[in-house]
Amino acid sequence: MKRLNFSEEPRDIWVVAETHAGKLAPLTLELTYGARTMADLMGFYVKVALSGSDVTDLASQLFPVGADRVYVADDPRLAEFAVEPWLKVLSDLFVSQPPEFAMLGATSIGDALAPRLAQRFGAGLISRCVMLKVDDFERAFVGRRAAFGGEYYEVLTTAGAKSHFATVLPDTFGAPYPDASRYGEIESIAVNLDGVVAKIKTIGPVDYALPAPKLKNARRIVSVGRQVGDIDAAKSLATKLGAELAGAREAIDEKYIDESHVVGVTGERVSADLYVALGIRGDTMHTYGMKGARYVVAVHPDPDAPILKQADAAIVGDPAKVAKELIELLN
Repeated sequence: MKRLNFSEEPRDIWVVAETHAGKLAPLTLELTYGARTMADLMGFYVKVALSGSDVTDLASQLFPVGADRVYVADDPRLAEFAVEPWLKVLSDLFVSQPPEFAMLGATSIGDALAPRLAQRFGAGLISRCVMLKVDDFERAFVGRRAAFGGEYYEVLTTAGAKSHFATVLPDTFGAPYPDASRYGEIESIAVNLDGVVAKIKTIGPVDYALPAPKLKNARRIVSVGRQVGDIDAAKSLATKLGAELAGAREAIDEKYIDESHVVGVTGERVSADLYVALGIRGDTMHTYGMKGARYVVAVHPDPDAPILKQADAAIVGDPAKVAKELIELLN
């Protein structure tokens, strides 16, 4: 792949936007908001690259969440994502407007574009971050990401590079707080795709239905681990509380839950009003996902289980027995 050079010194922080079904992706709005918080600390402008077809009207939605300027590549040939055309458009833009920092979503689009852009410009890259900040002394990204299936975190930096790229997972910066008084500039950019041929083409839509994100939005959760004992008691308690059944990743091995109901680094991050943990020891993988819960009740037979120290109400005992006793009290 041909190495490209910037026309001037890199500056400012950029976000590469995505759209879905004619709307800005929620992750794009979150990244723009996160970029704004970094920019305020560093004295940057926040710039957004928005590519697609009939997307110009969406640009103004980025100003309330933090954008200062939006560069729009609006062209029918960009209606469907393909690596080669999008990479050409972004490369041309970045040659003329060099980013010191750039963020993309940790999505199929971001995962395809970010390493190619970083390679073209000789930039540093951190992928799939669950935490990201700018080091104002080194002028570099510092990011945290899950490693070995979420067994622990890696802390990485792009220090030493001239330009810095990162792909970011949802919920890293939290929900944006729009400021309706903010405004910015929209600049249309020329799209030159001469000689660019997409190697993968979209041949048609496929009908499918995404599962409803019940766990993330659940207000009550009963979560189980390997030492829950009687899973039927936990299910009965969840039904009685009107709660969603979830669990630590170990609960998949016991076939108590499926992948979509895992709470933790490699699963969902929840913010339930009530979180009942039955038979979960409480390693960092799991507690990271439940730290947003407002009230945690933990039951475990081992008095030294780490989760008991993090709970609002800690019970040492047989999780299944305690679950049955709670059901009787609720009755």
